Amino acid sequence: MRLRGSHSVRCCWPLRAIRGARPDRNPLRRGIDRLETCLLVGLFVALAVLTPFAARLAGHASYLSALHARQEQLVTRHEVRAVLTDDAGQVSGYSLSAYVLTPATWTSVAGVRRSGEVPAEPGSRKGTVVTVWTDGSGYLDSPPLGVPEIASQADAAAAGVIVGAGVAYIAGAAAIRQLLNRRRMAAWDADWLATAQTWNRQRW
Repeated sequence: MRLRGSHSVRCCWPLRAIRGARPDRNPLRRGIDRLETCLLVGLFVALAVLTPFAARLAGHASYLSALHARQEQLVTRHEVRAVLTDDAGQVSGYSLSAYVLTPATWTSVAGVRRSGEVPAEPGSRKGTVVTVWTDGSGYLDSPPLGVPEIASQADAAAAGVIVGAGVAYIAGAAAIRQLLNRRRMAAWDADWLATAQTWNRQRW
C-alpha cells in the first residue's frame, strides 16, 4: 500500500504543477502568480511560433553556404590518378578508417609530378591506380563537399536552432521565476510585518 501511494504521488505531481499554474479565481492566488503564468505561456507561445521559421531559415542559409563552398572547392580542387609505389598493408585493429596510407606518385593538372602517401584499400598491390584530390599545386587535398554532407549540415543547423530554443525557454523561465520570486518574498515580508503587528497587539 505504501509503495502504491508513493507511486501515485510521483505520477500526479506534474498534474498538480499544471493545475497550480493554471489561471483561476483562487482568492489565495496573487496577481504576481497570474503574471508569472502569463509570462511563461507567452514565452512558450512565442518560441513555438518563431522556432520553426528560424530553424527553416538557418537550415536554408547553411545549405546555401555549404553549396557555395562546394562550388568553390570544385573549381580549386582536381581529381587525379595516383599509382601506388608499394604494397598497401592491412588496417590496424585500432584504426577507424577502412583505408591504409600507402606511398604513391601522381601528376598534377599542371603537369607537376608529386609523391606522397594516399589512402588505398588494404592489400592493394604495387602499381594499383587510385583516385585522389589535389589542389592547384598538385598537393593532396580533401574531396569537395558531397550533396549528403551539405544536407547533413543544413539539418544540423536546423536542429541547433530547435535545441537553442529549448535552452532559451528554460533559461527565460528560470529568469522569470527568479525575478518574480524576489517580488513574492518582498510582498510576503511586507504582509508578515503588517500581520505581526496586529497579532502582537491582540496577544497583549
